[in-house]
Amino acid sequence: MQLELSSNKTIGSLQTEFSTSFPGLKIVFFSKPHGEHKGSAAKFLIQDKNLTLGQLSPDIKSGSIQVFPELVVWQLEKQFEEGFGLHVQVFRKSGRTWLETSVTDDLTLAEQQAKVAASESMHQEFVDPMDYREQD
Repeated sequence: MQLELSSNKTIGSLQTEFSTSFPGLKIVFFSKPHGEHKGSAAKFLIQDKNLTLGQLSPDIKSGSIQVFPELVVWQLEKQFEEGFGLHVQVFRKSGRTWLETSVTDDLTLAEQQAKVAASESMHQEFVDPMDYREQD
């Protein structure tokens, strides 16, 4: 898959394109950079999906990023940062929660997808190992 980036493209459309190819993963934009294997502070989270890439990075040039299952998460984030001045983090769905993948930045997108699938197949119901009720 190839993500096309341009100054007039919105955050939301880029996120949709990415998540269509990698369900259970999403790219999230921040106003400040982060280090490899480091998280981003929630106060720098950009939530306006209608914001254009040009509004985030005024000097952005048009271009593309090749995204494929064997791509390592930190490499994808680095391409956004170095190529376009955009600060992104990959998040992975685990049950009903979205996890920032900073601890697993060395995994590929395919490996992250496998973690999503594994979390969906886990049975979440609590089962009491012992029956403490009075017996007759």
